[in-house]
Amino acid sequence: PTHDPTIVSHKKVSHVKLESIRNAKNQEVPLYALPRPPVANFKPEKNQQSKSFSQSVFAHHGANDIQEQFEPTFVKLDKQVLRFQGYFKESVVESRLENYRMRKVTIFYFLEDKSIMITEPKQTNSGTPQGAFLKRQMVLKPDGSQQPFMPQDFRVGLDIGIYGRSIRIYDADQYTREFFKNIGQEQPEATQAPIDNFQTSQIPIPPKKDNEMKEYLEKELGGGKVASQKQFLDNDRKVLRFYSKSEGLQFIVHYYLADDTIEIRENHYSNDGRDSFPLYLRRQKLPEK
Repeated sequence: PTHDPTIVSHKKVSHVKLESIRNAKNQEVPLYALPRPPVANFKPEKNQQSKSFSQSVFAHHGANDIQEQFEPTFVKLDKQVLRFQGYFKESVVESRLENYRMRKVTIFYFLEDKSIMITEPKQTNSGTPQGAFLKRQMVLKPDGSQQPFMPQDFRVGLDIGIYGRSIRIYDADQYTREFFKNIGQEQPEATQAPIDNFQTSQIPIPPKKDNEMKEYLEKELGGGKVASQKQFLDNDRKVLRFYSKSEGLQFIVHYYLADDTIEIRENHYSNDGRDSFPLYLRRQKLPEK
């Protein structure tokens, strides 16, 4: 605590002193022009003389005539997070299917305290622990300057080094693009992340259909169905009848439109001297020649 709570003092403390008390590490946190600032409604009688010190120093970025009530930096930048999509290449040993794997991550940059959090979306049967890749913390640049990463260090298409891993940024969300557009540094267009052998193996491949083998197995099991179901439904019980004669014998030919089969019956009459077989040719398909 910065004071003894048992001592009652009505002395006013300036907002500059309060800001220095909250920021114990004395780290400078810049006040960015946020794309979606909080809306503050003031009474119309508020004039230039009644504005606080912060209103005169930090003018509202949307319109200079809007009167803004003082807010500490950690309040103004609270819940303001930049989100980037990236990937890095990791070697895979003792595997005959792949030599490397492209691991996709999501980078969160918190403007409030310059901290970074990295998560990795989970993939089914990936064989690697996924989820929280880096807990929220302040990360220093790998150049030895002992300075934390700033928002300007993150650009689509560039590599950033975080704890020995080189992460390529390939996309950013809409709010992040609005933020960089507000500060005059628009992000490039998104690029495509490469696909490794593991992701290719996860793509479902439809089984190859062998119609001849399927029909053969159905026939072996005593089944089978009409090749065209629509033809069967449209022409079921529709039969064409023809009368023919060959070598003095009369025949009736039935042509079934449902499945293109033919049946031939012998036309008998009384005392024709022939055995009355019911069918001359049972119902079946006949070749054209």
